[in-house]
Amino acid sequence: MISAPDPVPLFPAPALPAPAAKAKSAPQAQDAADDDDSDDSDDDDDDDDDDDDSVPGFIAPGSNTCVAISGTFSFGVQRDWFKANAAATATGLIPSNVTSTQRSLSFRLESAQTLANGLYVATAFEFSLDPTADDPGKDEATLSEASLTIGPWVFGVTDSRFDFWSGDDFVFSSRVPSRTVALIAYERALFPDLKLSLSLEDTNADAARALPAPSGSHLPDGVVRLLYEGDALTLHSAVALHEVPVAGPTPSRVGRAAILGATWTGDLLGHSSTLTAQIAGAIDAPTYIGSQLDRRVVRPVLFADDPTRGWSGVISVGHDWTDEISSNAYVSRYELTLPRLGVKEGRIRIDRFTTNLTWKPIDGFKTGIEASVAWQRLDLGGRIVPAFSGRQSSVQLFLERTF
Repeated sequence: MISAPDPVPLFPAPALPAPAAKAKSAPQAQDAADDDDSDDSDDDDDDDDDDDDSVPGFIAPGSNTCVAISGTFSFGVQRDWFKANAAATATGLIPSNVTSTQRSLSFRLESAQTLANGLYVATAFEFSLDPTADDPGKDEATLSEASLTIGPWVFGVTDSRFDFWSGDDFVFSSRVPSRTVALIAYERALFPDLKLSLSLEDTNADAARALPAPSGSHLPDGVVRLLYEGDALTLHSAVALHEVPVAGPTPSRVGRAAILGATWTGDLLGHSSTLTAQIAGAIDAPTYIGSQLDRRVVRPVLFADDPTRGWSGVISVGHDWTDEISSNAYVSRYELTLPRLGVKEGRIRIDRFTTNLTWKPIDGFKTGIEASVAWQRLDLGGRIVPAFSGRQSSVQLFLERTF
């Protein structure tokens, strides 16, 4: 991806005073000159390394615009096992154990330039081709991003500023499209490592993943985010306000949500390791909790005007055992209650555990195996989804190619 230049912080860090120079003897001066030559050589090596890590791109003819094109293709063979309670099994609607193929293809086009007045302008377009839910043999195009960045402002369709952990190290992130919103966002660096984001977001822009809602106009959600990005530690906090659409003369309600997340990256046993933890809570705003897997499962049984209270949490770890072999694992919980569903309080609970082992023999290619178990329980009165209440186990052999 094309990286934006570092913004000037509102409160820049004070410059440290330079140490006083000391006179050097002739041998010391010669040693210093040799050290400078060595440093220059090291800097050249670092520049070469940076060039190796950069995204392939080109300068558009007749302009100062940098253009980058990238994409990802993933393919896998998956086996699913389902186990439900006796009541759900008796309905005959529980899916049979099945072996299936999973595939996904995505393309991303980015462009960026810095104008003569120093203003940074960038665009990004990304879409994916994924099998349809009704017919796995057919593919449907999904718009993941169409955004315009002008200085500190971002316009268009892209990821919500509220979200943090996305599960990029796991197979499901490539075959289950993430949640996108239409937004207008303003981002400003308060300090060199701390950024503030203010955004207005429309969660109904992604109709395929939005909850069914009464027709009519509604206000966009308001999201405030603070993001700290240090050398080894990233901290993410955000709050959101959401207007709950209600049919008829009943006045709308205000939902709210909050999230805290952290990621630590460092060396363990001589190789890179990553630890991520996240917890989110919401009242009358279920869209803001859970992973895209959880939201995909819950969407068919919820309505946008349902009174809800819920929370979700995840802990994810990753470790590179060698330069080619790595492993990842996460555990998560999603819990949602519907206090006014009827005589009895409605409840949804999903627990997940997933782990994988990947091999990356060359740049841009990886393959591996991923196993997951999900314990799902739904008690929503008349909203019966037998396939939901029970346990689903999955194993997938996969390969992924990026370009």
